[in-house]
Amino acid sequence: MSPLKDAGTNTDMVTLEVACGIAFITINRPNALNALNEAVVTQLACKFAEAEKNPSVKAIVLRGAGKVFVAGADIQFFIEKINAGAVADIEAFARRCHDVFLKIENSRKQTIALLDGLSLGGGSELALACNAILATPAGSLGFPETGIGIYPGLGGMLRLAKKVGGPLAKYYVLTGAPMSAGDAEALGVVNQVVAQTDLDEALDSMVDRGRVDKYARRDLPARFKQFERAFSPDNLRRMLSGLPPVDVPEETAEKILKALKHKAPLALLAASDIIDGQVNLSIEEGIALELGRMQEMFLTADALEGISSAGKKRPEFRGE
Repeated sequence: MSPLKDAGTNTDMVTLEVACGIAFITINRPNALNALNEAVVTQLACKFAEAEKNPSVKAIVLRGAGKVFVAGADIQFFIEKINAGAVADIEAFARRCHDVFLKIENSRKQTIALLDGLSLGGGSELALACNAILATPAGSLGFPETGIGIYPGLGGMLRLAKKVGGPLAKYYVLTGAPMSAGDAEALGVVNQVVAQTDLDEALDSMVDRGRVDKYARRDLPARFKQFERAFSPDNLRRMLSGLPPVDVPEETAEKILKALKHKAPLALLAASDIIDGQVNLSIEEGIALELGRMQEMFLTADALEGISSAGKKRPEFRGE
């Protein structure tokens, strides 16, 4: 039986436990919603390397301590670096994250994200880097970055678009709409959703089945077609000009326009451009494209306004 209970009170930010051939790596910052920072990423890299080298380990499971998976990157780190004129350090941090995420994605061992709670931003990007995602109904993914003046910078746009297509990826990234575990399973983003009481059995079965083709093409369920149509190139141009999309239900169109109204204009444009540019690129090439726009994005006034306002007030974006 797999040890899927509480990770304990270890003061390490990332812990490693091996049982029955499965390595459990736990992001252990519950008081900070398991947010990623330099120390967490360094420890994650070390624990992952240790698990990967262990010949008794056949699968590596990533999970979060407490009630969330990982609630993105540490906002305070961004604020400090912007105010210090050290935006290059933010890009360096993102490169380090990408290095670790690529090792997770390219591992010969099966890697599984255990999504038993909220994931946001970098947390959702970490989950998407894994070979498979096992979730409970409490699990979710989300990309709130355009609402704080930036774009998802750890491969989430790239990996999500390879799973669901560019237009639907734009819907989730540009609006920040949450993706429930059920919706993620329907889209093939999550491999399986089970009750928490069934996690042990489901995980063991997933490990027994082995690695999957995470980017295998899938048909988009009919109920998501309206969001795909809303973010066609022509409709996106209309919406960014304040006009409703065509061939989209009125209620859906209104909700999308309302969501976009509260996002940073420069971040919306950058995210859309990057998703378009990544379409035919490899993962490594797509990451390079993402990183190439990062300093430019964090140097905008909207980025400082959005990040500084996070959790405090609605930011006032000026498009600069």
